[in-house]
Amino acid sequence: MTSLYDWSYWFCEAWLVPLMTPLLYFQEHIMPPFSNPAGDLARWMESAAGLNVLAWTIVVNVALMIGFTNVIIVVYLERKIAGRIMDRRGPMLSLSSLKEIASDLAGYAPEYNWKTTTYAGIGILQNVADGIKFFCKELIVPDKADRLLYTIGPVIFISSSILLLVMVPFSPRIAASSAPLGLLVVMAAFSIAPIGVLTTGWACNNKYTLIGGMRSAAQLMAYEIPLLLSMAGVFLVAGSYNPMDIVAQQQGMWNVVPQFLGFIVFIVCMLAEVERVPFDLPEAEAELVEGWTTEIGGLRLGLVFAAEYIRGFVGAMIATILFLGGWSGPFLPGEIWFLLKVYAILVFFIILRWTVPRIRTDQILLLGWKRLLPLSLINLALAILYVEVF
Repeated sequence: MTSLYDWSYWFCEAWLVPLMTPLLYFQEHIMPPFSNPAGDLARWMESAAGLNVLAWTIVVNVALMIGFTNVIIVVYLERKIAGRIMDRRGPMLSLSSLKEIASDLAGYAPEYNWKTTTYAGIGILQNVADGIKFFCKELIVPDKADRLLYTIGPVIFISSSILLLVMVPFSPRIAASSAPLGLLVVMAAFSIAPIGVLTTGWACNNKYTLIGGMRSAAQLMAYEIPLLLSMAGVFLVAGSYNPMDIVAQQQGMWNVVPQFLGFIVFIVCMLAEVERVPFDLPEAEAELVEGWTTEIGGLRLGLVFAAEYIRGFVGAMIATILFLGGWSGPFLPGEIWFLLKVYAILVFFIILRWTVPRIRTDQILLLGWKRLLPLSLINLALAILYVEVF
């Protein structure tokens, strides 16, 4: 099976390096010794180490493009599903609407039809409009904010979330990470984001943002332990932390069957980890304006929103690998099966957001410490028994 890395290495060796190195060697002889680094770069690109770095660079960028494309689709799905749940159409702006909009702006009378809705479309351009809006917004820093921490906090949150996209494989052919500890490294990266949340909440010098940051820290401590314990049962049965080994172990039966209790605990804890309703207390716009993001604006706010969706998407990917057989399935390619399972979990997350009310802070902590933690320990005990018996 040819992987994305193999294709990238072949592309660099057969096309990219032969095209680039003649130009660099030509530059080397233009103005020596000042142009000597160009030749050094060319010789490095021709070496095995250089080809390896170039190939991995392509792999990581392809993984990022695939991840960001799916995040845009998830945002679109959330809006359309939310609209249907509320008995409306959701966003309708699309390419087919541009002609009607141009006619209206030019002053022409629109051609109304009682069977159609003006500006009707599938709504795919709504994400583009949102991107333009965030690009055009001004970034305003509060006067009494700690400017250093105010800048670093969102960077920590956004960068750690984007890092997750290249750490979880889509299939054996599309994988940008080969970390020995596999999913444990992914969960360690998950735990970095609340540091950025707490830092931003403190730096803004705003009571709403500070309360949102403190809620995030408390929520993380309450749900991180049962989350890892629910994963421990899968690691025990598979005998490995590597996603490839975990998926291979589920060829006969998915882990959701013998470890259904662990699956439920994992899904609930992941909802709390990515701070989605009913566990979005760090934001809680009805109580804290916009929580820890109250004082964030401009493109930075748009990237924070994108990072939140990235975390939800990666959480669904991890659940698919651990409990739903990953990319295994008949007839269709593994990548298609993997995305179908991921989107099934995401649709569940979206429906839950628009149908379930937010719970109180004390209820969240009570659920984490007194309900999910014992259930995760029971699941771990059942996993040990399953390994010993079978």
